[in-house]
Amino acid sequence: MRESHTLIARRVGQRLKQLRAGRTQVDFARMLGLTQSQYNRYETGKRLAPDEVIERVARVCGITPEEVIWGEQASGPQHQELVEAVVELVQALDKDSLEDLYFFLKNKVEDLARRRRAQLKRMGEALEKLRLLAG
Repeated sequence: MRESHTLIARRVGQRLKQLRAGRTQVDFARMLGLTQSQYNRYETGKRLAPDEVIERVARVCGITPEEVIWGEQASGPQHQELVEAVVELVQALDKDSLEDLYFFLKNKVEDLARRRRAQLKRMGEALEKLRLLAG
């Protein structure tokens, strides 16, 4: 895993541990449909949790996927500190690492857009079925 991916994986892992909130890894992993060893790799930052896992955590915890990664407060002093830390990190990266980070984020955004389009399509199909049932 590249250095930029490792930093992101560690950040997500820290959030997963916070969100687990005293539950055992085994219990939380089961709630997510994962094995304990799979979950452990995400929580320890050895692997970056894929979007699907982030979305499952969000559903289980009743928050948004963004809150899984960034925390519940997207404003205020803590948010500003996070923004400054991310800026500092980006400034410290060399050109190759910046390119890696760009493609990583681009893929994540594209994947999220595909999933949301698919979700909207399913919702539209469900509405159409409801309309037909309502006659």
